[in-house]
Parts: sequence; structure tokens; C-alpha cells
Amino acid sequence: MRQPEEVLERLHRRFDADYAHWARGNGSWPLRISLQPPNTAERSESPIACHEWAARWEAYTGPGAIGYANFRFPTGTHRMPKTLVLSRPGDVAAAHPDDLSVWQRCGQRLTQLQKEFPDARLSDHVRRITGLDDADYERLVRAVQWLRANPTSGLLLRQLPIEGIDTKWLGAHQTLVLVLLGGDADTELSEGEPPRSRKRVLHRRLGLRVVPELVQVTVCDPLLRTQVACMRHLAATVEDLSRWPRRPTTVVILENKETAFAVTGDHTGTVILHGHGFFVEQYARITWVRNAERVIYWGDIDTAGLQFVSDLRTLGVAATTVLTDTEVLDRYRYLAVEGALPQRKSVPLHLTAREQKLYQVLVEHAAVTGTGLLLEQERIPWEFAYPRLINAILGNSNDPPECEQV
Repeated sequence: MRQPEEVLERLHRRFDADYAHWARGNGSWPLRISLQPPNTAERSESPIACHEWAARWEAYTGPGAIGYANFRFPTGTHRMPKTLVLSRPGDVAAAHPDDLSVWQRCGQRLTQLQKEFPDARLSDHVRRITGLDDADYERLVRAVQWLRANPTSGLLLRQLPIEGIDTKWLGAHQTLVLVLLGGDADTELSEGEPPRSRKRVLHRRLGLRVVPELVQVTVCDPLLRTQVACMRHLAATVEDLSRWPRRPTTVVILENKETAFAVTGDHTGTVILHGHGFFVEQYARITWVRNAERVIYWGDIDTAGLQFVSDLRTLGVAATTVLTDTEVLDRYRYLAVEGALPQRKSVPLHLTAREQKLYQVLVEHAAVTGTGLLLEQERIPWEFAYPRLINAILGNSNDPPECEQV
């Protein structure tokens, strides 16, 4: 025998789980909740308790209509509550004051947004729209109204004359902004795009100008340094780097900047690009990176690093890896730490057989332990790593002798 408070709590949980589904016009109505009226044994053994239970439902003042049925007791046939019938989602919402507030807010916002932005496809975003606090909801409406009226402003994000809008806010609400503008946020921000380019895609879709992103460069060739005021270390845009009249022939891409600063020797035709992590499209946009005789990648040994090099190759950069295999991992595994879990469900498409073997080892470790495995490139002893890096720069295929000194 379900008590009124038990049924109300059940309706509260059901509303929380299904209100977004109902707001899209789905669901089967009326909704019937069984009150689990007393069974034969209960009616025979505890008739007083059964009647007390029925009295509590007689006093029920909550939403819905109670359906009754006749049940046989030792003393005769008596009318007992059997079901609670709710004819529409609003009845379920009325079972809890917080739910009623959510349902009313949901309906008001969806009605307003559909009227204001008729091209918006809101059905997959009901819960998120409803969950916005009032201030963020008002910012969202103001932002989309302005962006729709100024689709090609060419402004920087911080120049937008919209109260409360900044980089952090836009990053947190970019999906809803694109949805209200009539776009497919998942396709526009994900399909075929490396992570860093999401920002560029978003700004392009909103008609905004992106602040130039600087690539960190170590120039190892003295002749190349004469083109940049003899600087060994610099940061420049992709466009400026692509204008170099004398082009590097060997490009080394290092995941972490500390390793780049550790390379102090000069090497003809060589530059090092570093410190950009997963933002591989920056490197791929530099013309002489795609056309270099050799592109060498060395990063952390983890699934993210292997995804990085696969993405490089996807973008047309024929990179070869150094110090990225199971032999190096096995040798220095005692220096590894807990890392991030694999971010992609499938194996990266553009890995060599050695790299695929390493990726599989890392994935299996994550599956067994529930944690990622990370061997940071800086942790590999320099006397072991540096000769192998220089060997790759020189185009030698064999590993250097173990005793070779830097």
C-alpha cells in the first residue's frame, strides 16, 4: 500500500527524469500510478490498517484524480483507492513546488525562444535552457539578438557591446548560442575539427575576429636567425612565419616548451616549434611545415600525445616520431605518473605499427587500472633522449651509441 507522501516523491523523481522529454510533446497521457491497494492477505489480516490507509488517500489534496475499485473484506465489499491518474505533465509538476517552478520556467522560455528565434532547434537542449539562472538566460537572449542583427561585425569578442558577455561566458554557453542562431552546434564545433580550432570555428560562425595566436619557435639555424634579428627564441603568428624568405628544412615539434629550451646547439636548417599541446592546426597552417624535408615529433608518452601526432598527419604533416614506443616506456616506466584517460573511443587513424602498439598498451593500462599512464618527455634522462633527437634531426635511422655524450 503506497502512502501519499511516497507517491509524491515518486512523481518528483519521475518529473526530474522526464520533464525535458515531455516539454518536447512526448509521453503517453494520462499517466496512471498504481497505489498498490491492499491484497487479499492484508484485507483479511489487517482490515483496520487498510481502512486507515484509504482514509489518508481520502484526505489527499495533491494533483491528479484518484481512481477507486471495490474490494472484498471479511466484513463485506468496500471501496478502496486503486490508482492516481494524472492527465498532463503539469499535474506531475504540481506534486512538488520546485518542479512546478521548473515546468513553468521551461514553458515560458521555450515559448519565448521559439517565437524570437524560429530557426532554432531547441528539442535537444530543453534541460540546459531551463537550468540557466535568470541572469544567464537574459544574457543568452541579448547575445543572440545582437549577433543575429550583426552577423559579420568583425569585432573581437571583448569588443562586443553586450552586457555580461566575455570569453569565459561565451565558452560556457557556445552551444546554446549556435543553436539559437539556427546552427547545429555539434557538427559545427566537432566534426573533423581538432580541439583548438573549436574557438576559431565558433568565432567565424559568429562573425567575430580571433586574436592572433602566437607559435613558440626556437631557431636552431644561425642563417635563419638573421631573418629575425638574430633571435633564437621568439613567438610569431602563422602568417608571419609563413613569410620567411629562407625556409627551414627540418622542423621539430615538441609538446612541451621546457624541452625546446634545453636544446642549445645549432643545427642547419632546423627550427623547433613547441608548447602548443593539442593545437596542431596551428603548425599545419605554416606553409614550410607541410613542405619540410623532415618533420619530427616528440611528446609525452600518453594517449593524448599519440592523438596529437595522428592529428598532425591528418592535416597533411608527414611527421615521424622519436622516443615514442613501448621500448622507451618500458625502460623508464618507473618515472611515469598517473595521466588522463583516453579521450577518444577509437584508435587514432594515422599511427605507425610501433605507435599503435604503444597506444594499445596505454589503453589496456587504462582499462585495467581506471587511470591513464603518462611518461612526460622531460622525465626521460637527457643523456638518453638528446642523442636520439639529434640523430633524427640529422636524418639517421639508427639509434646512437649508449655512451654518446651531449
